[in-house]
Amino acid sequence: MKIAQQFSAFLEMHHFLQLPSLGKLEIVSSEPDIINAEFMKREFRFTADVNTITDNLLPQFISEKLKIERCIAESDLIYFCNSLKELLIQGFEAEIPGIGYLNYESNSQLKFSCKSLYSGVTNKLKKRLPAIVSSSFWL
Repeated sequence: MKIAQQFSAFLEMHHFLQLPSLGKLEIVSSEPDIINAEFMKREFRFTADVNTITDNLLPQFISEKLKIERCIAESDLIYFCNSLKELLIQGFEAEIPGIGYLNYESNSQLKFSCKSLYSGVTNKLKKRLPAIVSSSFWL
């Protein structure tokens, strides 16, 4: 979805991101890198709230950036959040592109993390050496 690309820009500008029926993500603190004039480390606070409704700022921001009508941006946002909820209900991790991941903890609490649960689970396949079979084996 093209709207998902706008989330990190909105979060940087407004220091919060309110996702309908999921919750609100806020930037709590940042450590600036004086040399590069960028933020090196950010801390987030996620407040899960299933009753969160769409605010006007995010759909308006998306509609201006993508040059679409605000009602379409709002509809796409609600669809995106419902897709995330479906993934979470099925037990998967849901990604907010460019920002982080949502998943349920063992006590059914919705949790935000900057790192994926699956990033450390990659299994390397060992390359098998071909067995050398002499022609006399088949004779």
